[in-house]
Amino acid sequence: MAKSIKYIYSDIRFTINERHGKWWLDFYWQKKRIRKSTELPVNQDNLKVIKKQIIPDIVIGLGLKIEEAVKEDIKEQTLNEFAQEFFEMQRARKEVREHVIEKNVAHYNNHIAPSFGHKKLVDIDIEELDKWQIQLLQNYKHLTVQKFRSVLFSILTEAVRYKRIPDNPLSFVKAPKIKHNADENINPFTDKELLDIYKNSDGYMKNFIFLMVSTGIRPGEIVALSWSDINFDKKYIRVKETVVRGSSGDVKTYSSNRLVDMLPQAEKVLRKQFELTGNQEIVFLSSFHRQFYSHDIIGVNFKRILKKSGVEVRKLYNLRHTFASQMISKGADIVWVSKMLGHKDVSITLKIYTKFIQEDDDMRFKKIEKMGTILGTIED
Repeated sequence: MAKSIKYIYSDIRFTINERHGKWWLDFYWQKKRIRKSTELPVNQDNLKVIKKQIIPDIVIGLGLKIEEAVKEDIKEQTLNEFAQEFFEMQRARKEVREHVIEKNVAHYNNHIAPSFGHKKLVDIDIEELDKWQIQLLQNYKHLTVQKFRSVLFSILTEAVRYKRIPDNPLSFVKAPKIKHNADENINPFTDKELLDIYKNSDGYMKNFIFLMVSTGIRPGEIVALSWSDINFDKKYIRVKETVVRGSSGDVKTYSSNRLVDMLPQAEKVLRKQFELTGNQEIVFLSSFHRQFYSHDIIGVNFKRILKKSGVEVRKLYNLRHTFASQMISKGADIVWVSKMLGHKDVSITLKIYTKFIQEDDDMRFKKIEKMGTILGTIED
């Protein structure tokens, strides 16, 4: 027999029903019946999520205040209990990719829970957080500590939103200062280096390398490409997925879902790759004729090729930087480059690649003449 649970919260009578193995919510608001699935499978853990997070979220969204009696009950919740609900809700909402959630859960279990997991949310104080951060800085780089801090900050911010605590105590602890060096990870390849790499690579690796150089597509996005994403007639590549740890998922950001113009160099490389896997669904396959679990093995193979070529070893991602820096330094439209890269806006592209925007007087004079033509004639 299907379960049906009555639950009163802030004077709203909710009914939590079991239907087709999922929990459903049923309630009335302003004389209108609202009945929707939570999409959560029927079990006690998800029932707890519904009572402690989904229903309060609905109440807050309706502009109602949470009853004081409920607040008092919630104050007994530990950070571990709330963190579990937090990560479960992230999965249910599907707003964060699964591999990111897994990474954040690992950060929480290894670097946050040992210090604060057993404590009640309301008992976590600023001084303890400050000491925790200082201790982490003794063993980890500032950027790494910032990642751990970000996980805890998100959890506590959500606790504030659900009225579990009045404010986020971590917001009163100064974040570790990170010195950003925009150049430290950007080391494009020269034309000579690319020629040496080309001579010392073959098969799918050669095609993979030079597809990155001629498109700027991220390695995880290339691994996810299907031949249905390649349009030789209209000269574009559809980028809509990325592969992480064996799973295809959404690309990095909304703007990363894009059509990449297929330059002649990219078309040449793709036609060579078509000879290898054109009868398969996926563009790039491993030596076992399967889709790559991730682009990590590509990076390992790339490192071997660099060593064999006598080229300074650096990360695979620098092939993307090579595309961007070459295009920008040779006068390509920055808006077009930004679109090809899948950046959210041009400011990101400029921030990363400003130093490559160079032009001599001849180029500048031609630009002045062109812009003057666009402006039109101004009469005396």
